[in-house]
Amino acid sequence: MKHLTSDQLVSYQQNKLSNKESLLLEQHLNGCASCQAELELLIELDEVWMNPQNFSFTDDFVNEILEQTDSIQVKKKDHIEKTKRFNSKKIRFLHLVLAAAATFLFFQFQLTERISNSNRHVVQTIDQTSSLIEKSEKITISIPIPKILKGNKK
Repeated sequence: MKHLTSDQLVSYQQNKLSNKESLLLEQHLNGCASCQAELELLIELDEVWMNPQNFSFTDDFVNEILEQTDSIQVKKKDHIEKTKRFNSKKIRFLHLVLAAAATFLFFQFQLTERISNSNRHVVQTIDQTSSLIEKSEKITISIPIPKILKGNKK
């Protein structure tokens, strides 16, 4: 026997089914104790949901809750501070390791020598370029302009 779904029972409870569907559902409910129990539970839950009970708490209970909340917040702040300190140490250690690795690579691949050689090369190139510029300023170039561009002067 196939049982009714929760959606079907909720629709039945809220009167959202057609007359024919409601009759078929009621016939099933008359013969199925499991679906009847589920429908009764849905009706009870709906009643509690629609008509909630008023609760009143004692002052002692409220104060105990507030104290526990305060202690949780203090523990959380302590944990955050410890985590920050730990992370700060981890970051410093990581920086130290990276600096050591960079130093090792500089010496291993003789980067300091290569950098100084490239600096010398740049200085030489600049000197050569500036001397060429000075020489080019002394040279005057005369380009003959054809008569067509000058215009027809007679």
